[in-house]
Amino acid sequence: MKKVARFFRITLISLILIQLLACTSDSEQDVSAEETLLAVYLQQTLTADNSNGSSENEGSQHTTSTSELEPIPSTFPDEMPDPVRTLADSDSSARASECRVLSGDNFLDNHYERPFTSQEMIYQPDLDIFSVDFAYDDEFFYFTINLNGLDEETGKLLGTYGIEFDRSLKGRGDLLVLVENPIKEWSIINVIVLVDENRDVGGPHPIVADVGFNGSGYDEEFTLEGEKVAFTRLSPEYEDSVQFAVSRALLGNPEKFLWGAWADNGLKNFGNYDYNDSMAFSEAGSPFRDNEYYPIKSLYSLDNTCRLSYGFEQIGASNPGICKSVPPPPEPRETDTPPNT
Repeated sequence: MKKVARFFRITLISLILIQLLACTSDSEQDVSAEETLLAVYLQQTLTADNSNGSSENEGSQHTTSTSELEPIPSTFPDEMPDPVRTLADSDSSARASECRVLSGDNFLDNHYERPFTSQEMIYQPDLDIFSVDFAYDDEFFYFTINLNGLDEETGKLLGTYGIEFDRSLKGRGDLLVLVENPIKEWSIINVIVLVDENRDVGGPHPIVADVGFNGSGYDEEFTLEGEKVAFTRLSPEYEDSVQFAVSRALLGNPEKFLWGAWADNGLKNFGNYDYNDSMAFSEAGSPFRDNEYYPIKSLYSLDNTCRLSYGFEQIGASNPGICKSVPPPPEPRETDTPPNT
């Protein structure tokens, strides 16, 4: 049955591509940006399907695809606008050789600086967020998660990277956009959007640790379709930066919200958000050498940021999880230098 479904899927994609090309004259018209992206998207879908079929033949499992036929978006991101804000995060590389951090980790307030393995405290630069750029246009919000480097063994980004939104402004995350294995072009392949249907992310007291709370966290996957979409890609300039384009329609066209970034290659259990509700501090461990719970234990290979505001003034705001200080204006990275390692 899977081979039959794959045959019909490939046939459908081929017909759409043929129709797309037939509607455009090589000599008289240029293919619009939307048509070009659609063609790229369809090709990516076909490639992913073939790859998935090969994996099935080899006995492996494909974990990122949730449907037999990926939906076709009706809106696509434009060129990346210049950032309007930059969120600066703690830099764990400064004391990575000493297997510790200087700042940025507060387990009791759901703020983590743990880009290290459990117990051995081996530094993982592809999980160390040092800044996040934010921009927007009429249809999308754009985020660029800048990491401190690539995995030293594979030369890749191995984590799951995400942007979390709090539209209630109460500290309780309600929508999480995630990607694994981002590719070079804008794509919805490998993108997962999770929502909290029963509003229990963060437990009784959002952000603050509620040890022993047994909730469902992010419990539903949202189907991307039409204008309600999210795209990701690797930055064209830096191979250690992941970019997100989240449509306004997907967020319900909000006038204001809070947002923060995640890099996770440890638990990756989004049904247990917030992590500080699902375990005690002593169980999680600490990245501070002078802390009684050092080293990192059950909560490892993880980094996140505080949250920035959109649509309202951040200075003086006391929303749970919000950055305590206003970040400096964005400073673009030098494009003629290689990524940090």
